[in-house]
Amino acid sequence: MREPARRALTAVPGAGYHPRRALLRVSDPAAREPISTRKAGHRMPSDEPLPLSHLIVVGASAGGVEAISELLRSLPADFGAPIVIAQHLNPARPSHLGEILGRHATLPVRVVAHGERPEPGVVYIVPVKWDVEMNGGAFALHEPGERRPVPSIDRLLRTAAREVGQGLAAVILSGSGSDGAAGAREVKAAGGTVIIQDPARAGFPSMPRSVAPGAVDAVASPGAIGPLLSSFIAGNPISRDSVDEQQLRLLLVR
Repeated sequence: MREPARRALTAVPGAGYHPRRALLRVSDPAAREPISTRKAGHRMPSDEPLPLSHLIVVGASAGGVEAISELLRSLPADFGAPIVIAQHLNPARPSHLGEILGRHATLPVRVVAHGERPEPGVVYIVPVKWDVEMNGGAFALHEPGERRPVPSIDRLLRTAAREVGQGLAAVILSGSGSDGAAGAREVKAAGGTVIIQDPARAGFPSMPRSVAPGAVDAVASPGAIGPLLSSFIAGNPISRDSVDEQQLRLLLVR
C-alpha cells in the first residue's frame, strides 16, 4: 500500500527522519487514477500546478518561538496563503516546535517535505538540520553547505523572492545575528513586502534591527502582524507612506 504523501504533523521529526523520501501526492486526482487508464503523454489538468500567488516566510531565532506563537494566534482560520517558518534550531537537540506552535495556531501545522508544493492556509516548519529553498513552486530541502545558523533564512528568502516576487511577504522576528537581512533586501528588490517585529518588543532585537531601513515596509508587534498579512494577501499592499523614515532609522540603529 502506498503511503499518503501529506500528513498533518504537529512535531518536527526526530531521529530517522529523511525528508528526501519520495511520496505520492494524494491530492493529485491523476495519482488516484488507475495507471492502466492513463494515456501515454496525456496530462491531467491538475498536473499543471498553479503558480504561487502569495507566500509568507517567517524568520526567527532566539526568542522567536514566543513571537511566532503570538503571530499565529493573530491569523484567522481561513487565512489564504501558505506560511513557512524558518526558526533557527539546535541540531543537537530534538525539536518540539511543531507541537508547540500547533497549540497556538488555528491553521494546520506541517513539517516541510522535499518536493511538496505549499498549500494555502497551512503553516510549514523547516525540519531541524535542513535548509530549504523554493524551486519550481515546490520545497527543496538541502543539507547546509557552510557553518551558519540552520535553517538559513537568507537562503529561503532569496529563492522565494525569485519564485513569488511581489506576492512574497518576509517577516523577520526576534533573533540574534543578522540572518534574514540580506534576504529581505532581495525580497524588496523583487517587489515583495518586508515586515519586522518592533525591536523594542523583541526579546533579541538584533535580527529585526539588521534589516536595512530602506527595505522595511512595516514595523509591528507579532500580534499586529497577522492583520497586516491578511490585508496583504487580500490585495491591499502595505504602504511605506505610514512609515516615518527618520523614526525608523532611529528604531533600527544598533
